[in-house]
Amino acid sequence: MYRLLLITALLVVLYFLLRQAVRGLRNKDVGDRGTSLDQDQMVEDPVCHTFVPRRNAVIETVSGQTHCFCSKQCAAAFQNRQAG
Repeated sequence: MYRLLLITALLVVLYFLLRQAVRGLRNKDVGDRGTSLDQDQMVEDPVCHTFVPRRNAVIETVSGQTHCFCSKQCAAAFQNRQAG
């Protein structure tokens, strides 16, 4: 009975160690491709104040500054507001 519990505990520990190792390899692969690891960082749209992940944001440079928007409509509204 104790052997079964010990084997089960060891298998659970092994599972978590392997899972952690696989996650580490995935993050390393993302970094190796030149993709920033902060792609899942939430950024705020300056027009409608919606938060979107950086990887899904519409990124525009306006007046030499880079801004992240939730949509092309918000990007256009921001550019119109800056021009007018």
